[in-house]
Amino acid sequence: MVEGSSRRFGGLKMWRDYSTMRIESKPEVQPIPRFGLTGDIVAYRRCPRQYGYFVDRGFVPAHTVQIFYGTVVHEVLDRAHRHYEGFDDPATRGRIPGDKDIKAYFDEVENSLKAHGIRAINLRLRQQALDVLERFNRIEGPRLYPLVVDTEHRVRGTRKDYFMEGVVDVLVGSDSDLDSRKDPSKWEIWDYKGVRRPKRQDTEDMRSYIYQMQVYAALYEIRNGCLPRAAKLYFLNELQNTSTRPTSAECNVSISRNEIANALQEFDDTAAQIKECIEEGKWDAPTPSRAKEIEDTCVICDIRWSCPAWEQNHFPVQYP
Repeated sequence: MVEGSSRRFGGLKMWRDYSTMRIESKPEVQPIPRFGLTGDIVAYRRCPRQYGYFVDRGFVPAHTVQIFYGTVVHEVLDRAHRHYEGFDDPATRGRIPGDKDIKAYFDEVENSLKAHGIRAINLRLRQQALDVLERFNRIEGPRLYPLVVDTEHRVRGTRKDYFMEGVVDVLVGSDSDLDSRKDPSKWEIWDYKGVRRPKRQDTEDMRSYIYQMQVYAALYEIRNGCLPRAAKLYFLNELQNTSTRPTSAECNVSISRNEIANALQEFDDTAAQIKECIEEGKWDAPTPSRAKEIEDTCVICDIRWSCPAWEQNHFPVQYP
């Protein structure tokens, strides 16, 4: 230390005064993990191996078929509900969107997805998505839109060692009476599925859809203080080549207390499995029988070439 500097700070003595000082570092606080119902729990249950690569490790899939279809369905229908409520333009309040409106909303969502690198793999898939959305709007719009209480209804809850959260697609009132629209016990929770309805109730996908609605019912009660009046799944792809609603499009889901408790326990179990996989850095492939149920996912999976389930099933090679 130079002489001037020593005088300015009172010499070296002032530094020796602090030589025995000990400062304890604060203990590291681990953040409480968050698990989304669809983005984490349902995705993991569908295929743990894919979840490990594309969610935990952050790899980006080369093909985004399911992301495109599911997102465009939900985003366009959300715009249709907003159209009827007049949220974006008061002039549209109380008016059912026409095919031109749905097409315009579709183009908006598609362009937004393209900006994020998400595209339909071919024109047939794109046209199919637009067609079922226009059919849904014509078939269900006049009956459904006047009853919609809320869309993209966010729900969340706290478990022992993690947070759980989800988004209910639509809340539907029992009628258009304003008083009933203020009573959450009279509302239904709806979830749109951009797929055909599974032919059997005992498939893993159908069990997962039902489980999803039962968890939503539990989170709904946390937010609103009561269970919903009913829970429904709507399978939009059942509307292909029809001008009326087929009975297979809607599915009522039982939401008894016992079923909800079982669903929450399953959520706990799956969350624990995900945390264990993260700690071990190991993500198991689906069983061969499970892979057959999700063949549409397996045949375009970027990591199928090293998957034992793929090798055992001998799925035909499919390119976009």
